Amino acid sequence: MTDPYGIIDLASLKKPTGAAAGSGGAAGSSAPGTHEVAVTEQGLEQLVADSQRIPTLLLVTSSRVPEGQAYLDAMRRAVDAKGGALRLATVDADTQQRVAAALRVQQLPTLMLLLMGQVQPIAEAVLPLSEIEPLLTQILDVARQQGMELPEAEGQDAAQMPAEEPLPPLVAEAYEAIEAGNFDAAVTAFEKQLDQAPADAEAKAGLATVQLMRRTQGVDLESVRTDAANSPRDLQAQLLAADVDMLGGHVDDAFGRLLDLLRGADQETKDAVRARLLELFEIAGSGDPRVAAARKRLANLLY
Repeated sequence: MTDPYGIIDLASLKKPTGAAAGSGGAAGSSAPGTHEVAVTEQGLEQLVADSQRIPTLLLVTSSRVPEGQAYLDAMRRAVDAKGGALRLATVDADTQQRVAAALRVQQLPTLMLLLMGQVQPIAEAVLPLSEIEPLLTQILDVARQQGMELPEAEGQDAAQMPAEEPLPPLVAEAYEAIEAGNFDAAVTAFEKQLDQAPADAEAKAGLATVQLMRRTQGVDLESVRTDAANSPRDLQAQLLAADVDMLGGHVDDAFGRLLDLLRGADQETKDAVRARLLELFEIAGSGDPRVAAARKRLANLLY
């Protein structure tokens, strides 16, 4: 981390009328992590200013990254375990395209460090889980070397912070298999984990995601979309096209395509569409409002 991009050029980000430049507070809305902000165009400048006092990991990602949610969750846990000594800022590249452009993002996910008003590249890929904790330790060391006084965890010394709870062995095994491109092994590991812990939400989402990756591996996206357009009632063509939609971050298109198949469908089609939708719902996450809307429409169409 020795070659900074330099001060971020925000000249292309014109603030909407009435937006306060550099207003205080977080750089975006509160996000699930305890020490996390979701970056918006209006808050980016403040985020850079805040990096004068707190090192900030900047993760630019998207629902188009199949393993992105697991990566984000692992980063959240690691950052939260530092008790406020640094924070995580997340950018949704789909909804904050101008922010991603200002940060010169070339591929997803991209991880950067904001420190003392400068942004430095770290990785343009999903980092192995084993590398996240050493990375955070290195960042804190660099910040202290630059004279930053880092906050301690509430009510205790940072050195006394509890260690991050390790992933279940089978989940860790699945992620390692994904990193190696062995989707079959990842599916097997996630399925074994769910046999042992049927309510494991991370394993459910991970299994659905890796199954999506396996189904779409090596497919020609344009051919899939052409086949679906030419055969609007072909179940297999539409299922694969919905997978491609989901992989590309077009969540509403994926849901809508499958829900449209249910009108006048036979029971075999209904069962197949329902099963695929439930998998895609796991990938999007129960907190996604698009999932709630699609679930309601699914229930109406089935019952």
